[in-house]
Amino acid sequence: MRHNKKFNHLGRKTAHRGAMLSNMANSLIMHKRIFTTVPKAKELRK
Repeated sequence: MRHNKKFNHLGRKTAHRGAMLSNMANSLIMHKRIFTTVPKAKELRK
């Protein structure tokens, strides 16, 4: 069962995941477009 599995960890540790999502958000704001995978994009959308 999927109880208490709130986040998709994307195969990374917490610090790496946070840095990656922060950089992706920054790139999206600066360039208005990014090329990424669907799970990463869905996680960034949150």
